[in-house]
Amino acid sequence: MIFVLNRNKMKKFFMIMAISLMTIGAKAQSVVPTEDGKYPVYCDLKAYNFWGVGKVKVILDMGAVADGRGSFEGLFGEDGKQIKFNTVMAAVNYMAKRGWKLDKTYYITEGVGKAVLHYVLVKRVKDDSEIREGIITKPEE
Repeated sequence: MIFVLNRNKMKKFFMIMAISLMTIGAKAQSVVPTEDGKYPVYCDLKAYNFWGVGKVKVILDMGAVADGRGSFEGLFGEDGKQIKFNTVMAAVNYMAKRGWKLDKTYYITEGVGKAVLHYVLVKRVKDDSEIREGIITKPEE
């Protein structure tokens, strides 16, 4: 009986060791860069013009959530004032000049029957520090 008990313990020991060795090389959510060493990052741009006249206000979702608040950020100029654009495409072009490309668009209904068009932008970077190069954002209040 003692021999069988020790044999079962050895089986368990080797099983645990085998599982442990298999998990050492496993990685979750790793970034796989391409040949040029860059990987894609995404930004969601949505523009508001409540009255249909005048300038367009842009809100970006860069995916960063701080202090439990949402990830929506306003776009600001070097003077510290929020940038307002004549059209939504002017905002997309502004982002394009800073390395972002339009990837796709989609509608989401917000409020009562108010469809908001979202513009998904993509930028290829070597490091996360490149994501916000050329743009100034502040959390939306």
